[in-house]
Amino acid sequence: MVKKSKSVGKSPTITKTAKKDGKKEEKSKVKTKTVRKSSNPESARRKKQNKDHSRELTATVSNTTIETPVKTENSAMNLVQSTRHNGKKPKEKWAGEAAAKAWVKTLETVNLTAEYDEIKKMVVQVERCRIWQANMNRNRHPEYRCFDDNRVVVQMTKCDYINASKISVPDFPKISYLVQIPKLDQIDAVEEFWRMIFTEQCSSIHVIAQPKELDGGNFAKFFAQEAGQYFYANGFFVNTKKVERNPEDKMDIYTVELLPDGCSNSVVCQVYTHSYWKAQGGPEKFYAPIRAATAIAKVDELDKSPVALVSFRGAGRNASLLTLATIVSHFTKGITPNISNIVHAIRDQRPMSVDNFTQYQSIYLATCWLIKAKVTNCEDVAQRLKKFREKFEMAQSSTNATTDKNE
Repeated sequence: MVKKSKSVGKSPTITKTAKKDGKKEEKSKVKTKTVRKSSNPESARRKKQNKDHSRELTATVSNTTIETPVKTENSAMNLVQSTRHNGKKPKEKWAGEAAAKAWVKTLETVNLTAEYDEIKKMVVQVERCRIWQANMNRNRHPEYRCFDDNRVVVQMTKCDYINASKISVPDFPKISYLVQIPKLDQIDAVEEFWRMIFTEQCSSIHVIAQPKELDGGNFAKFFAQEAGQYFYANGFFVNTKKVERNPEDKMDIYTVELLPDGCSNSVVCQVYTHSYWKAQGGPEKFYAPIRAATAIAKVDELDKSPVALVSFRGAGRNASLLTLATIVSHFTKGITPNISNIVHAIRDQRPMSVDNFTQYQSIYLATCWLIKAKVTNCEDVAQRLKKFREKFEMAQSSTNATTDKNE
């Protein structure tokens, strides 16, 4: 009897041994070839020269170049930590920092009272306001005029008049309209306002007024206050598509669609209501107006549409906001702003702009607030802003004391 299992079991062992012997033979051949190559003395000498030359070349390069560090897991982690702080990217340097530092140095000698006294001396040329005079039933106040030569002419309405002026400020990229809130109890006046926005293709409207100032105590006669609601002004369709309420900032944002009767293409614009700013005064806080001014000053190559700035009388708070937007724009361009010159330029085109000293002061204070928020690593700037604030508060205390005595 033949035991097949034993013969089968031995065959793998024989095969492994054969493979091992084959490998040993191959290794021995390689060794033999290597010995044969190295046995040539001329070849060995040349090989040695090449190695020496290679070492010299490496040494020379290492002395004249900067080595690239090897990327490791630790170096990658350090890179992440250097570009983030508590999950945030490092703060970029503000483009307006140099101009802001130059402006802060002027605060030491600035005299706000003297500056505004010069502004008040600007004379309104009444002969340039004939159309304004002929439409007194459309005006809210007998002193807040608009010039005939730069007034906005309303298209496709019964009356082409609206108390609105087209303003062009030096070194400011956008055309702006300073507008008086229309008399909301006159539906024709409301239509004229929205037709102006539609015709001039304004993408944003800033209404600086408190609801209690308006007819009816709210904006409801101006535009619908809830998303999905709409109203008609003599066939002009005003549709509120979206509402974003910001009770903390007191600045609500409405997305409004405008469509005249018989027109197939509508215009969509953003309406910002600034209820934090009292009439004949300054803003309650500066974050909201600076945020709005920054948005107004922003230049978008795809959207160069004008902006409408609207207030109750049409020349006070809205002109102050336009001044702030110009200041922000100047800083961004590296220009040191001159607030007095900016207000003069606006008043040349819209009488009574920045219509009281409190508003003029608030422009300076808002500018200081902006610089303090943007320039956080300069002790000199911080000290100069602090000194100006102390000087301002002392002047305010002195003014209040004088007022109390007179009363």
